[in-house]
Amino acid sequence: MLAADKAGAAFIDLELSSLDALSQRPQNAKLILSYHDFEGMGVELSEKIKAMYAAGADIAKVAVTSADAGDLATIEALYQEAGDQQLVAIAMGEEGLPSRLLAGAWGAPFTFATVNDQDSAPGQPSVEDLKHIYRIDEQGPETCIFGVIGDPVNHSLSPLIHNAGFAHLDLNAVYVPFLVHDVKDFWQRCNHWIDGLSITIPHKHDLIDLMDECEDMVNVTGAMNTVYRTEDKCIGANTDSTAALACIQEKSGSLENLRCLVLGAGGVSRAIAHTLHSVGAVVSITNRTMERAQELANEIGCQTIELDQAIDSDIDVLINGTSVGMNSDERPWPAEKHKNGRIVFDTVYTPLETRLLCDAQAAGSHPICGLTMFLLQAYQQFERWTHGSFAPEAAMRRVVLESLGLDPNLYGNVGKNNTACWNR
Repeated sequence: MLAADKAGAAFIDLELSSLDALSQRPQNAKLILSYHDFEGMGVELSEKIKAMYAAGADIAKVAVTSADAGDLATIEALYQEAGDQQLVAIAMGEEGLPSRLLAGAWGAPFTFATVNDQDSAPGQPSVEDLKHIYRIDEQGPETCIFGVIGDPVNHSLSPLIHNAGFAHLDLNAVYVPFLVHDVKDFWQRCNHWIDGLSITIPHKHDLIDLMDECEDMVNVTGAMNTVYRTEDKCIGANTDSTAALACIQEKSGSLENLRCLVLGAGGVSRAIAHTLHSVGAVVSITNRTMERAQELANEIGCQTIELDQAIDSDIDVLINGTSVGMNSDERPWPAEKHKNGRIVFDTVYTPLETRLLCDAQAAGSHPICGLTMFLLQAYQQFERWTHGSFAPEAAMRRVVLESLGLDPNLYGNVGKNNTACWNR
């Protein structure tokens, strides 16, 4: 340590446990004292941080291991306790990733990231992402914090699209991914520092009862994909439903009396099924677990059908509301059972051209890609969070297309209307 100090090191980082063995403190370098727990959230963190400051630390650092995103409440509270004293608090692992992404908003003098994204372990962002997606250098105590909660969540393009929107409008806001297992615990512990949320699989039902108020579509569908705040209320919304309806109607015109089959009974399926029923479509639901399909059908007042019977039935619109096909070559519907002229809508958007939609187009069906719905619902979320600011659609659409390796000049209709992305 003393050699590093004499050599001109700006900072010297020592474990708190090794401090007693030192006979001298650095004379020139600033001293960082650290505590690590690679198995859990540590014990008596506040006391350890106080001991670091008392021992002469210029910066106190704790790095612990999170089991769920709710543990971020502990990290945020440590920053509040530190006040004007310099602290770096990190929750390691994917569940703790936001503790790095929000370092600027929480007041850390620095955080840790990897130089090369390919070398990144779970919970370690790249320097490039920190600077250019999460704009860590522009964060501060007034930065509004938004995010997406899900399990899994690392596939989500939502951080890209919403951070691009905030940057385009020069808004002091950041949007991060939260890997949440126990969603109610997360909300109860962390909601006081969160300004808004997107909600994805499997949490679209779980927070409804904890809202101060819900928009009508949440009450109708029993699913919620958005949380936003007014001055004194926390409000739940469902932008999936209106986005999905716009997608299908662009292809079908009126949906009244059209026969629609919904695959799945989860959050997005619930939203779509309720919405289709409300505009006069004849809705059927199938699901891997038919008990869940029947529960949803009973709510709506529609019918269920077993998949092996559904594939030979006469339907006008097929909607995949499951995750089958997400980042895989799986298909939720047999390729040989597609029909000419049928509308086929896949809510999955990674990959853009899912196996379901490729099979559908080959059979002469009319495919609708999930990215269009994703973009439309995201624009509506953005406008709720920013209290009426128009979403910068072109900037948000461009960053998503580029992230998927697609030329925005070729795929420019995606997210504007419902043009199937390969019918450009």
